[in-house]
Amino acid sequence: MRFRTRLTLAFGLFAFLLCVLFALLLDESLTELEDQIILSLLTQEADYLLDRYEANPELLVMPDLDQLQGFLSDAPNLPAGLEPLPTGFHETLDYHVLVRPIDADRRLYLVYDEASGLLDQHEASLALILLLLVLIVSAVGIGLGFYQASVLARPINQLAAQVETVDTDNPGITPLSSHDEIGLLSRSYADLIDRLNQFIQREKAFTRYASHELKTPLTIISNNLELLQNENAGADMRNRAIERLAQATRHMQRQIEIFLMLAREDQLEPGSNPLDWRHLFDEIQAQFPRVVLSLQISATPEVFVDETVVQTILFNILSNVVKHGSSEKGPVEAHLILEADSLEISNSVSRSEDRGTSNHGFGLEINRKLCAAIGWSLGTREESDEFYVTVKFDAVDG
Repeated sequence: MRFRTRLTLAFGLFAFLLCVLFALLLDESLTELEDQIILSLLTQEADYLLDRYEANPELLVMPDLDQLQGFLSDAPNLPAGLEPLPTGFHETLDYHVLVRPIDADRRLYLVYDEASGLLDQHEASLALILLLLVLIVSAVGIGLGFYQASVLARPINQLAAQVETVDTDNPGITPLSSHDEIGLLSRSYADLIDRLNQFIQREKAFTRYASHELKTPLTIISNNLELLQNENAGADMRNRAIERLAQATRHMQRQIEIFLMLAREDQLEPGSNPLDWRHLFDEIQAQFPRVVLSLQISATPEVFVDETVVQTILFNILSNVVKHGSSEKGPVEAHLILEADSLEISNSVSRSEDRGTSNHGFGLEINRKLCAAIGWSLGTREESDEFYVTVKFDAVDG
């Protein structure tokens, strides 16, 4: 059963039950009001007759009307059913009887015929009016329920339509502007789809980075495996091939670890020990024998970051230095300045490079994501054939 139908029936049933309850209460109230009025009339009539009896018993005349009749206990026409009634007010299905003592031996009986009363005369009309009231109010309740259900179902249908038409290549929905539970649900859906989209983008970036960055070490591994399979290769050549295999394997392992880190949604966990900058520079220098790296350490910041992350950042920067720093096969000069809040690496850019295109591959893009994941920031600039990469330690501890 659809939401609109359920809500409409709920409104109609509530209105019906409420109206039936009101009709029953009204009928009971009218009956009770009629009884009180009759009791008051009988009491007044009894007081009037008793006053007449005390003034002159011979002048006492019993009422004899269609609705009201009076009897004395010693009257010959006293109905048999009245005699055993005790003093007080009595009510049967059609009659109301008031019994009052006149003296020690006689009693007065006043009988009111309810069947001839005004309320009983219009009982059928009153029942018809109450039935019409129940039907009208129930119809109004159903109408209000249908209208309210339509109002509530409209944003749900809008949200469902947006979800059904989400572009899988670029998922996203526009949250509803309402501030009710439906609006909250739409904002939750929008947030969920946005996080799913971010996950998809990270997966695409992982594939893109892996296919690009792992291509070089895989090529090195393939070439050196062919060299090892060559029976004419000497021992020195084989040893160098094994060393290159080990180096390419370590590089590929480090890149895979970094890609897995970037695939996470949260920021990377900080390192347990402060970074050893001198050891880090020595290791990165050993991996790039062509790079003549001049170090200028103005300060040694105490940074709690995973060393693998910083190694990857420096490795990508120096890889671009080697690739784009010179068109020759000779040494490439680079300058590194370490300060309390930043690390800057600069190198000369070959004049043969095309400045109109981005020729730094995915290295800088990976570095930006890594810096963002550890709370740092990365910036680049180029001045007079000199390329600068600056890493700001925005979350330095100590």
